[in-house]
Amino acid sequence: MNKISKKNLAQEVKETASALGANLVGVVPSRSIDSFKPVWVGWKIQEYTQKATEIMPDSKSIIMAGYHVWDDMLELAIRKDQGWLYPGYLPLRTLEQAIANFLEARGYKTAFPRLLSYKRLAQLAGFGNYGKNSLIISREFGPWIRLAAVLTNAEMAPDTPFEDDLCRDCDKCLKACPVGALAPYKVDDSKCLVGVHLLDQKGIGQHELWSKYEPSFTKNSHLMCMECQKACPYGKEHRQSASDLPTH
Repeated sequence: MNKISKKNLAQEVKETASALGANLVGVVPSRSIDSFKPVWVGWKIQEYTQKATEIMPDSKSIIMAGYHVWDDMLELAIRKDQGWLYPGYLPLRTLEQAIANFLEARGYKTAFPRLLSYKRLAQLAGFGNYGKNSLIISREFGPWIRLAAVLTNAEMAPDTPFEDDLCRDCDKCLKACPVGALAPYKVDDSKCLVGVHLLDQKGIGQHELWSKYEPSFTKNSHLMCMECQKACPYGKEHRQSASDLPTH
């Protein structure tokens, strides 16, 4: 295993991820996330989060990467058989694999920790705060980021957690939700249009709202609802939406 300082290793990992399109990269010590109690993950997962040491007993660090969702089409969902595919999430898998390859080439172990709390990790990595819409709010990109994570036994210099509250007294996202699925810092996945659509494969239930807030392009595709994200005042200047496109 090549000897390299914790600071230099963290910097090289960040450069590797940034070269593949990561807009935010940070390092979190495994002990930091393991100090929190497990949280319940609803949606289709329906499990409690794990500790990093439950996934990798000798884990030392988690590398977090944030990918900016700059265009509405990155919110596309495509139905295949009885499930949904999300093309806008594919860059996350590329980022994770590239980080893992970099570390493994230097003799370290890696794992993809699907049951760690990515949002808490993002806050610990310095990306932003946990917002009232239950998304991470970045000062630069707002709620328009997706998260990737790689667990490793490599010890690296950690980043400073994000401690500011960007939401403060703002409640625009709560008011914008068309189905009232949001309470401050909580989302009811049984009401949220994205969550309901995940579970309702036959397209019944809230179809009238789906046609407005989750428009379809084909019988097997639609955009996911973005109303709470669009209401957030952060990150608007970095976004491209359908309304920004020229008409012909």
